[in-house]
Amino acid sequence: MKKRAICCFLLVFCGSVFLFGGEGVGAEKTKITIGRMIATEMMVTFDIPIAKGYFEQEGLVLEQKHFINGPNLMMSMANGELDVGCGVAITPALQSLSQGVDGVIVFSESKYNSPVVAGGHIKTFKDLDGKVVGTPGLGTVHNTYLNMAAQKYGIKFKKVIHAKITDLPVFLEKGEIDGFEGWEWIAAGTVTGVKGAHYVLRYPVINNAEMAVDVFNGKFYREHPELVKKFTRAYLRGMKYFTENPAEVITFLAKRIDRPETVAKMALESCKQDQPELDMPSVRILAQDAIETQKIKKELVPDLDKFLAKYIDQRIMLEVKKEIGLK
Repeated sequence: MKKRAICCFLLVFCGSVFLFGGEGVGAEKTKITIGRMIATEMMVTFDIPIAKGYFEQEGLVLEQKHFINGPNLMMSMANGELDVGCGVAITPALQSLSQGVDGVIVFSESKYNSPVVAGGHIKTFKDLDGKVVGTPGLGTVHNTYLNMAAQKYGIKFKKVIHAKITDLPVFLEKGEIDGFEGWEWIAAGTVTGVKGAHYVLRYPVINNAEMAVDVFNGKFYREHPELVKKFTRAYLRGMKYFTENPAEVITFLAKRIDRPETVAKMALESCKQDQPELDMPSVRILAQDAIETQKIKKELVPDLDKFLAKYIDQRIMLEVKKEIGLK
């Protein structure tokens, strides 16, 4: 029997990779460059469709790049290095878009996920009055939510330290800070791993507090709507699995973060990851706060609703959500 020669060609064009092969090689694949948070961020509804092969089933190959926080990720998008920014906090996303970054917010990944953890000598959030606290960055939504909580409870911090999320538990254990606002699973890991550490504020002080969103590069979004839909479909299928298999999700997350299931369960209780629609009332509050604190220039937003409509387009998400039967 003659051996059949199989040729495989690789063509790279506009950030996408197309694989063509002989018999048995498979269908066309498209590479998409993804920005996401470092492994300390709990992005379980993104990791599930990766593990389940949902993106591959859509013909997508993901090239992942990791960032320490949303502002750094959006800088990379501004440089044209990313097709999609995953798990970007809403505040740095809106700030960057207002400054000219070409991008479109398509759906929400999570809400809440901004707990405050403190040492054993701090009994309630109000006890942080006059104390030293930490956040994962000046431009992060966690810093915004911390300031909102301080205003609501009428307290002032002695000092606010901005540092890597992985450094904050160390600072707390050493007594260099009295508490910090961060994200899961780091918060749960601190509560279970640092003596005396506990939650003093489990959720932000506004209802349905919007947290992380997926931002698509504007050029990519306009030129490849079919790829945006495929990506969104794969992601929302993962979200549907998340909602329908809670026990399996805890086990999956525990293995993903290499922590006990008690930590995974505790972390999941701090956030919602089953609602892809953005909570627009909380988005408006955050946008208005960014304007009042001059993170977004007031002259760029003569009409807040028009400003948000310019950068948020949920039509594809809503179409896909209905298509796959995600409640």
